[in-house]
Amino acid sequence: MKKPLKITVRILAVLVVLFVVLELSLDRIVRTAVNAAGPAALGVPVSLQDADISLVRGRAALAGLHVGNPEGYKTAGLLDLDSIVVKLDRSSLFSDVIVVKEIAIDGLVVTYEKGLLNSNLGALIDQLAAGEEGAEKAEEKAEAEESAGKKVVIDKLTIAGSKMNFSVTGAAALTGGGAVPLPLPPIILTGLGREKEGITFVEAIQNVLKAIAGATGTAIVGAGNLIGDAGKAMGAGALAVGEGTVDAGKAVVDGAAGALQAINPFSKKE
Repeated sequence: MKKPLKITVRILAVLVVLFVVLELSLDRIVRTAVNAAGPAALGVPVSLQDADISLVRGRAALAGLHVGNPEGYKTAGLLDLDSIVVKLDRSSLFSDVIVVKEIAIDGLVVTYEKGLLNSNLGALIDQLAAGEEGAEKAEEKAEAEESAGKKVVIDKLTIAGSKMNFSVTGAAALTGGGAVPLPLPPIILTGLGREKEGITFVEAIQNVLKAIAGATGTAIVGAGNLIGDAGKAMGAGALAVGEGTVDAGKAVVDGAAGALQAINPFSKKE
C-alpha cells in the first residue's frame, strides 16, 4: 500500500473512531450541558434527567425536564415535561441555521402561580425578553460570538397530554387553599423562524412559553365557576400574554374556552 493511501486510511479510521465516541458520549454531553447552561440561559433552575441523542438518526429524546420558578414565587416549579422528541434535518447541523423538522412534547405540567403584579410564567417571559434586549445591544458592539449567531427553524412543534395547576400567591380563598388542577388544550406551532431565516434559541423558547401562556389563559377562563370571576380575569391576562405568540410562524391552540368546558370536569353544562 502506498504511503499517501496509508495516511488517508489512518485518518479515516481516526475520524470514524472519533465519530463513534462522540455518538456514544452525546447523551451525557447534552444532559450535562442542559443542567449547566439551562439556569444561566433562562435565569431559573433547570434540570434534565435523561437524554438519548443520535446524530446518525437525526433524533434527540429528552426525559424529565424541570424548569423552576423565577425569584419570588412559592410553588415547587413552573414547568415539568415528561418527554421531548426532536427530529432534525441532519444536513443543517453544521450550517448557520439548524432546521428542526418536528418537536413533540408530551406530559407537560404547568404550575401557574399568580402573584400580585405578574405570574411566574409571565415573569419568565419578561426575563427572557429583557435578556434578548441586552444581547442585541452587546451584539451591536461586537458582532456576537459565533455560537450566538446560530439560529433555528422549527417546522412543527406540538404539545399534548398537558395539564396545569392553578394557584394564587396569598389568596387561598380563591383556589380553596391549594392548587386547582385544570386540563390544557393541545398546542401546535408551525413555521417558527421560517420568514426570518431563523430565530435564536431564546426567541424560540419565548414563542413556546407565550403559546403555553395562551393555553393557560384559555384553561383558566374555561374553568368558569370553579375559580370565579377574579380567576377568569387572570386567565384573560394570561391570554393577552399569549397573543401574537410567534415571530414568523402560526400558533394554534386547539380548543377555545367553550370546547375546553366540554372536557373540563369542573365546568357546569347548560
